[in-house]
Amino acid sequence: MKAYLFVFSFCLFASICLAEFEKKQLERRFFCEGASVGDINRDGHPDVISGPYWYAGPSFASRTEIYFPRPYPPASYSENFFSWTGDINRDGWTDVLVVGFPGKAANWFENPQGKEGHWKEHTAVDTVDNESPNFCDMNGDGSPELIFSRGGVWMLASVNPDKPEEKWTVRALSGKATGGKFTHGLGYGDVNGDGRMDLLAKNGWWEQPPGKGEWTHHAFTFSPGGGAQMYAYDFDGDGDNDVLTSLAAHAYGLAWFENTGGKTFTPHIIMSRKNEPGPLNLSFSQLHAIELADMNGDGVKDIITGKRYWAHNGRDVGGNDPAALYWFETRRGGTAGACSFIPHKIDGDSGVGTQVAVADMNGNGKPDVIVGNKKGTFVHLQ
Repeated sequence: MKAYLFVFSFCLFASICLAEFEKKQLERRFFCEGASVGDINRDGHPDVISGPYWYAGPSFASRTEIYFPRPYPPASYSENFFSWTGDINRDGWTDVLVVGFPGKAANWFENPQGKEGHWKEHTAVDTVDNESPNFCDMNGDGSPELIFSRGGVWMLASVNPDKPEEKWTVRALSGKATGGKFTHGLGYGDVNGDGRMDLLAKNGWWEQPPGKGEWTHHAFTFSPGGGAQMYAYDFDGDGDNDVLTSLAAHAYGLAWFENTGGKTFTPHIIMSRKNEPGPLNLSFSQLHAIELADMNGDGVKDIITGKRYWAHNGRDVGGNDPAALYWFETRRGGTAGACSFIPHKIDGDSGVGTQVAVADMNGNGKPDVIVGNKKGTFVHLQ
């Protein structure tokens, strides 16, 4: 009887923790390096936005053009690196913000409210540098802002709610602080616990002041070459926010940095910077997109990342390896400060782009993973 109960308990535990995914490929052509989610047609079901199309949920069998579709050869680069959704003009309909090739404009497309035809395009910001810009609420006003760099300076752009069709208001957060248009690594989170979002970069974090002055730089080398999206989150459960980053967007490495006082951090390697199994007996390169989400419903956020497929057309280390996609379960220890990560494979032939999205697409209460890249557009249903 005891053996039966043990087997039953183990099977129940495995069914909860070892999630399986159903892969849906919505597109095989290369249009973009990312995807996003929003209820475009206001039917209560989340839709997928990837490149020039939006795909109607929950089946995603129907697609509609946002702008004229232009597929790209996998050996080239697209003009759509990132997309996010939001009601930009506050008319009650979900619009789409697109950041193109690094160094080019960010434009938003106005939802036509169910009318046929391509969406009206508006320029939000003329020039957006960095390969990991973010669209998030940085100032706590309830509306997201675009954070990016331009000319080596960290910038924040916000829409004028009274004149949403005009170009967004852009202000500098720093002096000369980073590299050119292909700079890697950018994120956000409350590093010092003062209730304000701070900016994260490969060479430190910028503390948001109470007012609108220049942000204070706290130097720390998180990733020498720069990774992808960065996050401040309490991984170890000790009450302060740690920092997560990939260590090289076009090579190997994933690490979290334990907050040991706000200005000092202790590195913990999740995957090695070298092509070796490391602590998890797992290795893949090109970690060019990262997201955080609670994948297993335990109340703790997990890491979702994978290999960007053919980022530099196979010329990067591991560039021709399989396009892996994983989520890493965050498992806190019995004492504060203890933390480990358990890898779970989602797929071996889709990977990530410069962006990966997570949302419950079919209403079953479990987060799903959405990808757009040189292999096409995918929804992985948990």
